Amino acid sequence: MRKALTAILVLVVLGTAALAAAVRHSADGYFAPQFTSDGAAVVLVVRQARAVVLGLGFETFTPPAHVWVTRDRFSIVRVAIADGRIETLKSFPASPVEGAWIQTYRPRVYGSAQAHLRWATSDALEYEIGVTVPRQPSSDTYVVRRQRDDKKGMWLESVPWERGYAGMGGDEASQLSADREVVAVRAGGAMPCAVLLVTTGQATARALLETPECRDAHPDGYAVASLTDVLRRSEIERVAHLQRTHDDLVASARARGLSEGDAALQAIRGMQRLGLYPKPSTIVATRAVKAPAGASVFTISDEEFRVGLFTDIREAIDRPGEYIEKAGEYLIHRDFDTSRQINQFLDKRQDTEFFVQADGALWRIIVDYR
Repeated sequence: MRKALTAILVLVVLGTAALAAAVRHSADGYFAPQFTSDGAAVVLVVRQARAVVLGLGFETFTPPAHVWVTRDRFSIVRVAIADGRIETLKSFPASPVEGAWIQTYRPRVYGSAQAHLRWATSDALEYEIGVTVPRQPSSDTYVVRRQRDDKKGMWLESVPWERGYAGMGGDEASQLSADREVVAVRAGGAMPCAVLLVTTGQATARALLETPECRDAHPDGYAVASLTDVLRRSEIERVAHLQRTHDDLVASARARGLSEGDAALQAIRGMQRLGLYPKPSTIVATRAVKAPAGASVFTISDEEFRVGLFTDIREAIDRPGEYIEKAGEYLIHRDFDTSRQINQFLDKRQDTEFFVQADGALWRIIVDYR
């Protein structure tokens, strides 16, 4: 009788402990904020997740928590900057996480999520949203996406939550609008919990949206100096400058009558001259009367040029005094040994010179490595 009572007592205690450990969690996450073309609003992906969490789930310290996700919904919303009014542009069906029991560690109690928005036109969005369901031995990722195929002139839209992977990413020009930048920030949780407007010259960012988690983590506001990890203005402007300069060079070359391919090549060389693209290693050839004592001299036959060896040296000899992009290691041909000799000479040498006997003349070849 005493053993039975003890067993019942133990069960009661364990049950009470389990109920006490079961905690309801809720969180909203904000992803991929972008300005509208007029700068009057911000569009973003919102995730609303709710769950019952059983267990501690602290990685390296305790076993994973058992989580029942009772709600997991995504939507794309538009937030007016002037008054904060929120308009839902698109709602998605429940994700595969909703209704699932999962085992995971904090703070990823809802499984991980990622999202990306991109303006295909001034008023039409591409989107991709992915959610990962933790499972053993491997997790499953489900996505919903919509992208514009400009070549076909049509939209490609997936069925909701097909198994796959999330591939969209990177910076977008629409993260900037004049002197403002929009960013999503975290406060230690698994999802971004605030959307901020950062204005150039201002020390504090304005919260357009924020959850209690972010508000509690920043009781004195969002100091811009603490946001360096998420600010992307300098990189976005750098890429935009590169694109504009490249496009201008292509347009200039096309206006001079060059073909599309030649114009693209001229643009690359122009970008290199401007220091906007890395400069390649180059060679330059000049006629020489005599090689100095101790200099390395290689003989390249007409047949070697005819079979396609030493294309850069061939071009440099044809255009003496011009800097020609150096080829990589020279191809070894079974019938000739010159490639091996020059490769061996150039191995581990920097900014060197050698001489070539070709076309009935002696040429000084200067190599400038970059």
